[in-house]
Amino acid sequence: MVVLRILGRLLIILSIIMLIGGLAVWLFGVDVTRPTGTAWYQAHVASLNFSQVIIQRHLHLPGLWDSVIVPHLLNRPVWEAIIIVFVVFLVLGALFLRIGRPRQRSSRFG
Repeated sequence: MVVLRILGRLLIILSIIMLIGGLAVWLFGVDVTRPTGTAWYQAHVASLNFSQVIIQRHLHLPGLWDSVIVPHLLNRPVWEAIIIVFVVFLVLGALFLRIGRPRQRSSRFG
């Protein structure tokens, strides 16, 4: 249960970092209306290729890349992708914290 609580806290921290990073990108004047895949390609093409290789070859999930990540993240505007990842990390973190919380003992005498 401790592992779930640690993972939940880590995901919540990552979601906050993602939101702060998104705000920083917007404040620095980056065009947040262009597709995320284009922005990522222009920023650092090696990490984009590396992410694809990790997901398709090493995790053996080519369908995840082709049917989820590309259409639902990389083809969306940057601001939408940041919000989607923020919400997913936040919900997963809260879920792990909820599952991993210590059980309350009930007393027999009410």
